[in-house]
Amino acid sequence: MKYELMTIYKNDLGEEGAKNLSSKVKEIVESMEGKEVQDDFWGRRKFAYEMDHAVEGFYDVFTFEFESSKVSKLKEKLNLLNGLVRYLFTAQK
Repeated sequence: MKYELMTIYKNDLGEEGAKNLSSKVKEIVESMEGKEVQDDFWGRRKFAYEMDHAVEGFYDVFTFEFESSKVSKLKEKLNLLNGLVRYLFTAQK
């Protein structure tokens, strides 16, 4: 199944730190046999509302094919990443 994963990284990381964390996310997806991983780094954006006492962060969007049975394990791994504010999975048709 095809998925889109939007991630938001802490502003404190700076652009280079956010890109490094983005690379880690991509490595995790690929290590779990995600196929055709495409990364679209949006950079710093303002939030619509305050999250974790911050008003902006770095956005990144990944598109990839992945077995739906592995989504929960991937979420567990993402929850362990320091510097990740939020993420959102969306199944694509």
